[in-house]
Amino acid sequence: MSMNTLTDFLEQAQCQYRVYDLGRIVQKINNTDFQKIAKNEQAYPFPIQQHAYIALTFWQVATQKEHFVWFLKLPLDEQGLMKIPAQTSFIKMVVEAMGEDLTSDISDKLQERLASNPFVFKPSAEKLAIFNANINSTFIRPASTFYPAIQAYFSGENDWENWQTLGLQGFADLAARLHYDNNQQKIINALEHLPEQPLQTLSLCLENQADMSTELAEKIARQSKKRLQRGQETTAILLLRAIASANAQGITKQLLNEQFSSDLIYQADWYITIAGRCWKQLEDDTLLNRYFEALATHHQSLFPQLFADLVAIPCLRNKVLSQLRLTARSPALSQAIGLLFSGLKENT
Repeated sequence: MSMNTLTDFLEQAQCQYRVYDLGRIVQKINNTDFQKIAKNEQAYPFPIQQHAYIALTFWQVATQKEHFVWFLKLPLDEQGLMKIPAQTSFIKMVVEAMGEDLTSDISDKLQERLASNPFVFKPSAEKLAIFNANINSTFIRPASTFYPAIQAYFSGENDWENWQTLGLQGFADLAARLHYDNNQQKIINALEHLPEQPLQTLSLCLENQADMSTELAEKIARQSKKRLQRGQETTAILLLRAIASANAQGITKQLLNEQFSSDLIYQADWYITIAGRCWKQLEDDTLLNRYFEALATHHQSLFPQLFADLVAIPCLRNKVLSQLRLTARSPALSQAIGLLFSGLKENT
């Protein structure tokens, strides 16, 4: 049997697996979709700079061995398809290092060889903490040792300023367990009291959670408005990120719409955040046009980079391209599009 794709390889090794995207937010890709992605029957849904950043966790049920994880950065072609030769090269390197038993005990030397594989990457501390928290919650494993302290803090048992010893992993555990231990209500009660640093860390962890309650999403949106009024723009942007994945999309869209009328339009980070975390909201044609108009007016130098980022996302591609054909657009947007085309000609 040929082993050209990751899914072929895992199935032949009799491994069960789950796949998570780690490029934009930490989110599960179901196995049916991933099989199509690996076989080039479907474009990768969340590309970053023509790469797929994934966490692949796998295990063999028969041997009762622990779960293993690979963090992979795999190249995509111009259509967003995962390059099969890259998958084949990775598989070949793994087989050379480990043989066909993916869950065998391997020496430190072999571990080193795997770590230096060009298709392996090291996630950021935030992504790693969130991934670990989500995996533990999904597979009904205990939370980390940081969890009790974070629970005590969000219960208001201690001084709100006494946050310095709280671990990032604890915040990630709290976000991954919104439906346990009354955690959503604890967060709702704490929002008004949280200092900047813990509020920002919480926001980074919440941005991956779709199943937060409407009440929590509303409270976060309200807090974002308050922080913006106080001139705390960085926190206001992070609070927008916190509800980027929330099922209550209407609340996220409303907050985003309101922010277009604020001083955030002068902040480069705000545009980068929207492209990187709020791309789902940009499926709304009106919001997408508003985004490009504001970007062209206030940060034209960022336009080519963010346009390229958004046009690569399969669910946005046609909508983004249709912006190029609009006749009713500002001189700034016309100029930005003109520069985009002239840049493309220079590169060909």
